[in-house]
Amino acid sequence: MNDYFKGMIEEQFYQQIFDTLEDEIMNNYSEYDLTLRARDVIEVLEATLDNIEILRVNNIKQDDEEVSFDILVNCDIEIGDYFAKENISESIRQWFKLSCSAVLDNASLSDFVINDIEAYNK
Repeated sequence: MNDYFKGMIEEQFYQQIFDTLEDEIMNNYSEYDLTLRARDVIEVLEATLDNIEILRVNNIKQDDEEVSFDILVNCDIEIGDYFAKENISESIRQWFKLSCSAVLDNASLSDFVINDIEAYNK
C-alpha cells in the first residue's frame, strides 16, 4: 500500500512538492541548521534547492475521504557563504518531513495540501 501511495504522490504532486520546498528553503533557510552537513560553508547566507527525491510516505490515516500522511523527502541544496569578498558554496543533502493531507476518491487524490514542513535529522 505504501509503495503504491508513494508512486501516486510522485506522479501527481512531485512538482507541487518541489515548488513548495524550493520556496521554503530559499525564504526560510535560516530556520534550519543547514551547516550540519557542510564542510566549507560556516554561515548560510543563501540556499537554493537543486533536486528532491521522495523517500517514503508513512503515517497514513484515513477518515472517510480525507487522508493525512507524512512524506520524507531528500533534498539536494546548494548553500552559500561569503568570506573575504569570495563566494563559497557547496551542495548538501537535507531530509525534510512534510505533513500533508488530500482527498481520496475512486483511487485518485485531489486537494493535496502540505500542512507543515520540518527538517528531519535522524
